[in-house]
Amino acid sequence: MKMILTLAWRNIWRNKGRSLALMLSVLFGMACGLMLLGLYAGFINQRFESLILNQVSHVQIHAENYIREQESSITIANENSLLQFLDTLPQKKGYASRTLSFGMLASGHNSIGVKIMGVNSDEEVNITRFHDNLVEGKFLSDDMKYPIYISSKAAKKLKVKLGGRVVLTFQRIDNEITAAAFRVDGIFKSSNAEFDNTHVMVKREDLQELLAGEPIIHEVAILLNNQDFANQSAAYISQNFPDLDTRSWEDISPELRILVEQGSYILYIFIIIILLGLAFGILNTMLMAVFERMQELGMLMAIGMNKTRIASMIILETVYLTLIGGVLGIALGLLIVQYFEKEGLDLSNFADALAQFGYEAVVFPNVTQQDIIVVLILVIITSVSSAIIPTLRAIYLNPAEAIRK
Repeated sequence: MKMILTLAWRNIWRNKGRSLALMLSVLFGMACGLMLLGLYAGFINQRFESLILNQVSHVQIHAENYIREQESSITIANENSLLQFLDTLPQKKGYASRTLSFGMLASGHNSIGVKIMGVNSDEEVNITRFHDNLVEGKFLSDDMKYPIYISSKAAKKLKVKLGGRVVLTFQRIDNEITAAAFRVDGIFKSSNAEFDNTHVMVKREDLQELLAGEPIIHEVAILLNNQDFANQSAAYISQNFPDLDTRSWEDISPELRILVEQGSYILYIFIIIILLGLAFGILNTMLMAVFERMQELGMLMAIGMNKTRIASMIILETVYLTLIGGVLGIALGLLIVQYFEKEGLDLSNFADALAQFGYEAVVFPNVTQQDIIVVLILVIITSVSSAIIPTLRAIYLNPAEAIRK
């Protein structure tokens, strides 16, 4: 076997130009493939974090039928008991109770339909990025009466600036229409254009006063230390409060669950497509090598080298060529990914387009050890598969005819 290993190694360097060309094609193919894998994984991770920290949280609690009806009169009963229970919830990082409504936000120039979130800024700081999205002003400070936190898109559409006056109109829980004037206390911009277009935030006590004249809660959002405990935590809360509708992020946002579960498999399909393209190059190179060495192979078979050894030699040559290029390509790809993982890949030129799909302009690629192992296995499978036809061509040579050519 040692002799076969040595022969195969020497054979790949007999035509250095061709071998190096093949190795380089595999190298750059694997480097690009791994970078693509890391880039897509970075997009998925950022999309997940953005939705969790800006909209969904790990667990949400509502009154029964609230999600279906979206009526302000459907509120969480026994709020104090629930919050006391959440203080003892395992894996809890923080929670925030919110008052919600839907209405119209208007200025002297325009109006838009919005979801109104009555929040406590001290609670939200612990579980969301609302304060991090601030671009101007403050996040619902105590410096003014009836402050409102709106997006830069809404401010532009309404033609208002910081400190400007806007009017919120919505329905009270007694079905009466009410309106109140608010002052723009802060302007935010998140990575999700849809969220920015449809959400505004006010102080929870202000919205409660206008909606019902008393404290009412429609939603409790919970952030956990580990997302893997979301379903378990939701089930635990449901057991203790069966009259409430408790859902994990997977139930609240099924499309996010599908993205997280299926995202890596989609990328592996792209890697396989790249390898299929490389496989034809490997096949062509090895077929040329076999045709050029037909006399040599015939001579080896004539002096007693059996077909198993001939086949092993051809397969080993292919594996050598592919593995050298593949391993070097993975190493190069990892270096590129690690660089951008720290520095971030700036896609600011496409920021508006990315925001339409909820992605940030700076992405941080990420590749796991599992990804590297899977890609390496796929490289080996590709090399062995590409060697089948050249190997069959070699072992079915007639020694006498091959020597005369």
